Amino acid sequence: MHGLIMTRLLLISLFGALVLGSVANSAHADDDWRSFIETQPVSEVTITRSQSFAAEVISPNESQLASELNARILRIHTRPGAVVLQNQLLIELDCQDQQLHAESLIAQQRQNQALLDLAKLSLSRLKTLQNRDLATLSQLDELNTQIDQLEAQQGILSVEQAINARQIDRCRIKAPFDGAIVNHQVGEGQWVSVGTPLLNLVQTQDAEIRSQLPVSWLRSVSDIAEPSHLKAVFQALGIADQPVNLLRQAPNLEPNSRSVAVWFKADTNLPIGLSGQLTLTHPKRFLPTQVIVQRDGEMGVFAVQQDQLRFLVLAHVQEGRPHPLPDDWADDLLIVTQGQQRLSRAHAQ
Repeated sequence: MHGLIMTRLLLISLFGALVLGSVANSAHADDDWRSFIETQPVSEVTITRSQSFAAEVISPNESQLASELNARILRIHTRPGAVVLQNQLLIELDCQDQQLHAESLIAQQRQNQALLDLAKLSLSRLKTLQNRDLATLSQLDELNTQIDQLEAQQGILSVEQAINARQIDRCRIKAPFDGAIVNHQVGEGQWVSVGTPLLNLVQTQDAEIRSQLPVSWLRSVSDIAEPSHLKAVFQALGIADQPVNLLRQAPNLEPNSRSVAVWFKADTNLPIGLSGQLTLTHPKRFLPTQVIVQRDGEMGVFAVQQDQLRFLVLAHVQEGRPHPLPDDWADDLLIVTQGQQRLSRAHAQ
C-alpha cells in the first residue's frame, strides 16, 4: 500500500515538472522570435510598380491639301520642310477667268439696278397720272411685276457674286493650321483638276504621344486605379524625361495585338515622329512578395506593433504578386523582412 502511494506521488511530480517545463519553453519560444527576425518600417519596405511601353509622338493633323478648282498653278510660296503659320499663303492658282467673271457680274448688277431705278421712277409717275385718271390699273400692275422681277434678278446676281468670290478665294491655298510642309506634289505651271493633291502639311503644335497597352495589363490596373491616375513619363533619346497626362483611351480593342490605344500629352512641344518609351507607374505602393507568407490558409505579413508580434491578414492576395498596401497602414509600422518563414501564428499575439 505504501509503495502504491509513493508511485502516485512520483507520477504527480513528473506531470507537474512536464507542465512547468512546457510553460517555460512556451514563454521562451514567445521571446525567442526577436533573436532571428529583422524589421523595417513600411516606408522602406514598399515598392512601386512600373512598366514601359513603346510610344511615338504623333501630329493631331496630317493633311493632304488638294485643289478645289480646274486651274493652272501660278505660284508656290513654300518649300518642303518650311514651317508655316495658320492662314499663311501656300499656293496660288491662276484665277483670271473667275476674276473676269466677277467683273461681268458687277456690270450686270449695275445694269439691272439702273433698270430697277427706272421702273420705280416710272411707277411713281404712273401713280400720279392715275390720280388724274390718265393711267390704268393694268399699267400699274405691269410696272409692279417688272420691279419684282428686277429685284429678284438683283438677288440672283448677288448670290452669283458670292459663289464666284468663293471660287476666287479657292485660288489661294492657305495653311489650315500651324505646321510644316512635308512635300509638294505639283509644280508651278502645272494644270490641276478638282481633287488633285497639291501638298502635304503636318501640324507641329499640340503633339500627342500614342502607345498601345496590353488588355491584360490594363485589367490588372483597373482593380487598383483608373488609367488616368497613373503616373506617366515619356522617355526618348536626346530629351529630358517628360511627364505626360492621359488625353483619351480608345473604347475598342485591336484584335491582332489584344491591346488598347492610348494618347497622352506633354507640357512641352515634342518633335513629331520621335520614338521612345512610355513608363506608367501605379499610384499605390505595394508590399513585395518576399514579406507575404501564408499561415493557416490565410495570406498576410508579420509585423511588430507596440513591441508585440502580429500577423496581419491581407485580403484578395494573388500568390507570387506584390499586393497593394492597405490605406490604413502607417508608414512607421514595422514589417518583418527577415525570418518570417520561421514564424508561426503561435508566435503572434
